[in-house]
Amino acid sequence: MTVIETTAAEQYMEQLLDPRWRALRQEIIERDAGRCRSCGREDSLQVHHRQYHVIGFSGVWKKPWEYEASLLVTLCQRCHEAGHGQYQVPIISV
Repeated sequence: MTVIETTAAEQYMEQLLDPRWRALRQEIIERDAGRCRSCGREDSLQVHHRQYHVIGFSGVWKKPWEYEASLLVTLCQRCHEAGHGQYQVPIISV
């Protein structure tokens, strides 16, 4: 029997399909009036985590839907990619 390991990136992408994330994502977009908080665009919207959290020394990451709304912001795809290219998202141990 072959065991196929899922990479962290693949696991994260799967989590973004979870109904809990999709509901929170929609709440954040509605809170931000359906616009990119950086440039004001209304298309290609994504929700950006201002920081990522690792739980203690376990190495377990918080799920995308476990973050407070204050740590999430609506960005268009272009601004989101530009931000990640310019800044590294802080990783906080909680």
